[in-house]
Amino acid sequence: MELGLQGKRVLVTGGSSGIGREAALAFAREGARVAITYNSRKEAAGEVVASLGGEAFAVPMDLGTPESIADAVSQTIERFGGLDVLVGNAVNWGNATPHELPRKIEDAQPDQWLPVMRDNLTGNFRLVQHAAAALRASDQGRLVLLSTDLVERGMAGAWAYTAAKAGLHGLVASLQHDLGEDGVLVNLVMPGVTLENGSHRVIPDEVIGGFAQQFTARHLPEAADVAAAIVFLCSARNTSTQGEILRVNGGALRAA
Repeated sequence: MELGLQGKRVLVTGGSSGIGREAALAFAREGARVAITYNSRKEAAGEVVASLGGEAFAVPMDLGTPESIADAVSQTIERFGGLDVLVGNAVNWGNATPHELPRKIEDAQPDQWLPVMRDNLTGNFRLVQHAAAALRASDQGRLVLLSTDLVERGMAGAWAYTAAKAGLHGLVASLQHDLGEDGVLVNLVMPGVTLENGSHRVIPDEVIGGFAQQFTARHLPEAADVAAAIVFLCSARNTSTQGEILRVNGGALRAA
């Protein structure tokens, strides 16, 4: 299927690993010109850029530093002469993953709330703000932000992360009216537990199969599956999907 992405100018934040890396590679396979951002994984980002080929490049970006967000967007627009697609995938887990945080909210510390909310919600707001004019000027403007199915099913200890990601749902709902006036399609992709080559960074390999059976699809998505959904939403094949939440999470948890 021809997706109409040949030559399109794409920025994927958090592109040094996982979903971001797979999305960048998928865009490149469609002939797009791709830039990625990274925070601390410069070497990994360089490896991704080498795989992308062409005019691809990587630029550092920290969701908690407004100047670096502005610089990442401006560098991309300057080098590509504009921007057609923005994928907001970068994330800040804070000083611990949800699994490592205290399970009771009264035990939470300020640094387990404020930085995570600031980076994942305000950081993405700033990202879109800096890219908006270029997306409006595109003849195929597309914006996809990444959420998490924890917004719907929750997890003890994940208050800040889920609250920030839930905020992106409201942001997208309003951006469809704003950016949509100029033809930009704005959507949100909601991954769940996502694998990379059959493995997960927290769940042991020996329990993955049993865990997958808890979901109605009986299968957990790979990062490449999430990337495929992102690329479709950003393609010319998508002409009217606007303000939607696309779930790529293996379905609902099965009834006990």
